[in-house]
Amino acid sequence: MNNDAETIEITINGFKEKATKGSSITELILKYDEMESAMMVERNGKFVYPQDYDGTFPDAGDVLEFIHPDFGG
Repeated sequence: MNNDAETIEITINGFKEKATKGSSITELILKYDEMESAMMVERNGKFVYPQDYDGTFPDAGDVLEFIHPDFGG
């Protein structure tokens, strides 16, 4: 992360994190190594469609959940 860039504080999976302002959900998924084909993303309790990851830019104070479904029985 560029120290000169403005950062915001967001919550990811329950942890306060600093992110570069203007980071997309795709960029955050890659930064936090959360890429998984079945993963779902919630932003402030609302589902974000995968096709919207590149164009969704969390704001300061947002809460993101990267949800990895556990399949099996």
